[in-house]
Amino acid sequence: MNRLFSVTLWVVIALSTPMLFLTLAAGVFIDPMATVLGVVFAVVYLTVVVWVFSRTPLWPDFRTHRRGPDGKRRRGHGSTAQWVAACLLWGGLAAVGIALLTSTALLDLMVKLNLDFFMLSMAGGYPEEIAKALGAALILIAFRQLNRPWHGLITGALVGLGFEVNENLLYGSTGALLDANSDIDGVLIMWGYRTLAGPLIHTILTAFAGYGIALALFRAHRTLAWRCGVAAGWIGIAFILHFAWNMLWESTLASIINIVVISLIMYPLFGYLIWRSWREARADESYAYAPGALTTTADLALIDAPTTPSLTAQQAEPVAAGMEETAIGDGGSR
Repeated sequence: MNRLFSVTLWVVIALSTPMLFLTLAAGVFIDPMATVLGVVFAVVYLTVVVWVFSRTPLWPDFRTHRRGPDGKRRRGHGSTAQWVAACLLWGGLAAVGIALLTSTALLDLMVKLNLDFFMLSMAGGYPEEIAKALGAALILIAFRQLNRPWHGLITGALVGLGFEVNENLLYGSTGALLDANSDIDGVLIMWGYRTLAGPLIHTILTAFAGYGIALALFRAHRTLAWRCGVAAGWIGIAFILHFAWNMLWESTLASIINIVVISLIMYPLFGYLIWRSWREARADESYAYAPGALTTTADLALIDAPTTPSLTAQQAEPVAAGMEETAIGDGGSR
């Protein structure tokens, strides 16, 4: 890992740890059994989504079986567990805490400006997407194994997943409080609604932002203006979709139409990025990373370049034609 960004990442996560206790305490105060049920749902939700992502070629390679010239295993470059934990904890703790710093003030501002229609759009879409994107950027820079655009897609998705699960826990506690008949029913209804109406919305939106940030960091032979533009563009897409999703329509029909229209944009776009990234990842045979700064020619032996089955010329040609050039492994220069 890049030491400075790694330290910053974990310090911010540690300072945000009280958010977890706040979430659980709110639920326990309402109904301990409902909270336990919500935690079970959260664990299942996390496990299933992470497992599905890990089965794809977009998942970064954190293998540590290779040894250096001295026979010792590499040190200090992170692991799969650290990366996944960093993503989920940033999304579930740090991003939530950062967003809360400004969300209340933005709610009050919208009310004072008589813009109640955009109240949740500004309080949610603006600080939440910025906080999640910041975490995705820190993680992409901190872990040396992450040096491809699709690594940004997966990293952003995991950050968004952590945020989404925390939010679902809070909404589950709210559902338990509001249900007049049964706290358990309230949790079940709220989790069902959040899972079926807009599934993985935070996961997908932050995946967009992470993809744009990774393009800016890892595409080769691009100008600074292009890098800034592509990162801002994808983060902007995430914000605009989130902003539109949260608009408070007075009519139920208008709300349903709004959700349908946004879904018809968001989910196909995510599907396209998965398809594109999948093809690029399968065709990429130049992936490599260095566990640290290379100071001697002997250190070149530390570069991990996993071997993958080669594509035939007929298979590789159409894929290569549609791919933009990606940067070769990071070589310790970050």
